[in-house]
Amino acid sequence: MSFISYDFLIFFLIVFILYWLTPGHRWQNILLLAASAVFYGWLAPWHTVILFVSTSIDFFLALGMARWKSRASILMWVGIVLNLGLLASVKYFFVYDDALAVWAQHAGFLIDSSFLSIILPLGVSFYTLKKISYLIEVRRGTFPAARDFIAFAAYVSFFPQVFSGPIDRPQKLLRQLESPRVWEAGHFYNAWQLILMGLFKKIVIANTVKVFVDQIFLMKEPSLVFLIVGGLGFTLQILADFSSYTDLSRGVAFLLGLNTSENFDKPYLSFTPSEFWNRWHMSFSFWLRDYIFFPIRRMLLRAPNIPGFVAQIVPPLATMFLSGLWHGTGATFIVWGLYYGILIVIYQMLGIRGDWKPINPFKRFATWLIMFFFIAFGWVIFRVQSLNWMWHALTKSPFAHSTEEVTAALVILTMISFYAFLLFIKHIFDQYGSKQLNLHALYYTFATVLTVIFINSSSPDFIYFQF
Repeated sequence: MSFISYDFLIFFLIVFILYWLTPGHRWQNILLLAASAVFYGWLAPWHTVILFVSTSIDFFLALGMARWKSRASILMWVGIVLNLGLLASVKYFFVYDDALAVWAQHAGFLIDSSFLSIILPLGVSFYTLKKISYLIEVRRGTFPAARDFIAFAAYVSFFPQVFSGPIDRPQKLLRQLESPRVWEAGHFYNAWQLILMGLFKKIVIANTVKVFVDQIFLMKEPSLVFLIVGGLGFTLQILADFSSYTDLSRGVAFLLGLNTSENFDKPYLSFTPSEFWNRWHMSFSFWLRDYIFFPIRRMLLRAPNIPGFVAQIVPPLATMFLSGLWHGTGATFIVWGLYYGILIVIYQMLGIRGDWKPINPFKRFATWLIMFFFIAFGWVIFRVQSLNWMWHALTKSPFAHSTEEVTAALVILTMISFYAFLLFIKHIFDQYGSKQLNLHALYYTFATVLTVIFINSSSPDFIYFQF
């Protein structure tokens, strides 16, 4: 069930009404859990079985960690291995689903590979990270083991987040689920802007740009000019698409009286790769930082006979490699992760870290432009059919096969620039807009009109559903 569907609209209206008519947060959590089971199992009900069996295991492991302190580390690692095993099985199943379909046919079963993809549970990449963070926080003593299974299961399976995040820590969301909630006007005020912007970015911007981007990356031998335009287009598409899901997720959560994490903070205005990852998919980036990067770095710094530069180089490379592997097992994702790891190392070796930025306006613009080039090129690696396809386009394809291609590329680039401007002007209004001029009201009116016009030609699928 997608956020952008009439099924979801009816589903959420029923949940919303029943939720606020239900007395007490414990009964509200039961309703949330039931709603999440329906939402998650809409395509294949047995997906819910996997989700709740794995959730139950982690719940009791955490209780065991709280009861038997001497065995807490062992129980934590049992939970982590089981979660990673589930995640790996799904990832590698997607890699080999065609081979499995062929094997099944040889065994006498006529099974299409598309059917095999349906039987695999979605959202595993996201809710396994939620559960792993919970186990680690309980082991560290920074969060107590949950005693209320309903609240914990509602936290893991929370339907606005279950497919594509944000990956909220238990301190953020589970604590709210364990507390009473009452309706406030502020819930609606916070929600409607997020929901409108989510619909606008997905329906008007991401889905429109997707048409051009898909055609370019499906070419057998694209010219360099088309690769450049396609890369810029996908840079806009993935930001609009993924941030729109987060906006819709947070908006729906606000209507339920729950405040979930922001995931994007103008990432394309970054000056360094580290700053980019502090602004992009932030709940995932901070998960990697706290549970992968820092532990590896501390281990290397404490280890004897390990040169200091190793503790500087290995953690970002290992962390970003795992980031690429989390996105997929294909070579493009792994190279994309290592690409960012190498970028972070190079910037650190040059003494450029964190949120560094030059004071001189010209140097600041040049530094931003260089980083934006690195970001866009990274998205080309992420999006291409294969590394061979990209290498051929970069090294053997001409800049353009004809003047008509240049003209077509300029037309597409103009359209991409227009849709990018629609996002940029929102940033300008947020930063410098005067409340007296009601610029936001004009913008939201314009966004609403365009969303209504484009809605019937929209695809409900989000890019990060595949991860």
